[in-house]
Amino acid sequence: MKKTSRLAREIYPELMFHELIFYCKELESFLLRNQIQEFVEGEHDSFFAEEMLKTIQTESLKIPNSEKQKYPNLPWEKMDTMWQKDLARAYDYIDLKMLYYICVYEIPKFTKTIKLEIR
Repeated sequence: MKKTSRLAREIYPELMFHELIFYCKELESFLLRNQIQEFVEGEHDSFFAEEMLKTIQTESLKIPNSEKQKYPNLPWEKMDTMWQKDLARAYDYIDLKMLYYICVYEIPKFTKTIKLEIR
């Protein structure tokens, strides 16, 4: 992962969001490439999606609130808390239907919106 200077992030805000967008697109590509229609308990597909969502959330949390405030149309709170609020239902249990919904509907919508907003 490349580190960008503070000046570069100020001049080119899209650099700050690059990693977040990258992981969102990777998750989208994975789902399309493998034609996943649902997640099944214990399958590698659901594990990969879980890990990607954790990474997406981590990247979202790295973005300073001052930058997030510049883009109020984006669901930052949802991105920052999706794991705790939407997915983790109990210790070591993930709601697979919600995981699928977030991966297939929420992440692509977020990716499209963020790309439009930062331009």
